[in-house]
Amino acid sequence: MSYVEIKDMEIAFSTPKGRFVAVKNINLDIQKGEIVSIIGHSGCGKSTIMNAIGGMVTPTRGEVTIQGKTVKGPGPDRGIVFQNYSLLPWLSVYENIFEAVDAALKNTSRVEKKEIVEKYIRMVGLSSHREKLPKQISGGMKQRVAIARAFAINPDVLLLDEPFGALDALTKGSMHIELLKLWNLDNRSKTIVMVTHDIEEAIFLSDRIVVMTDGPAAMIREIEEVHLPRPRNKKDIVNMPEYKIIRDRLLSLLMDKVEIDATDFYKAPKVEIV
Repeated sequence: MSYVEIKDMEIAFSTPKGRFVAVKNINLDIQKGEIVSIIGHSGCGKSTIMNAIGGMVTPTRGEVTIQGKTVKGPGPDRGIVFQNYSLLPWLSVYENIFEAVDAALKNTSRVEKKEIVEKYIRMVGLSSHREKLPKQISGGMKQRVAIARAFAINPDVLLLDEPFGALDALTKGSMHIELLKLWNLDNRSKTIVMVTHDIEEAIFLSDRIVVMTDGPAAMIREIEEVHLPRPRNKKDIVNMPEYKIIRDRLLSLLMDKVEIDATDFYKAPKVEIV
């Protein structure tokens, strides 16, 4: 049985202009310990699918199950990392992580909670910054705190909503390594679902990549398998034939929309400004 399963899911919203269907006919099976990325153009329902797994959005039709149980709302079995970090500005690095651990692991002693927090602060290399406030650390460090916090509550499923989108290329590459280190140290038991616009990021991190059609009423267009060996080194895999095939295939799928838009532009009547 799949660990996370989405069955015949449709998500629609009522709007002043009528019923808006964000996604429809979504069927996806995700295995335990798998990393799956969802990619597509803006408005294709990537985050909507992730929010349904997180229990923040209820399907209009179909269902999402985790270990065979229907998702009916948020829970500590799912950790979420957003692009905007979502750190409490008045709490230190240590306190931001501790607050999450304290709330999620209610049956754990305070001493054990402190040990868990210290463990994950060390793992993401922030021991010397543990007493700093979010405004005193860089964007990359903030994202390390957010990821450490998510892993520290020990969720079965980790949901990443464009977590590295606002980072520069070097910091983003470093964060990819940090994420995989944490995943490996946890014996790859965490199931990770990530929303991203970055093809290279999706290939480097993922076991499978879900490509969406354009919205509204977006559907899964194709699912690409990534058979690159782990552990992965970016310098090595970019020269592998498999990497180039997957990258070209994803570019082709995503560029279709751009080509269609460009064709429509050139077909449009020209307007002279006088």
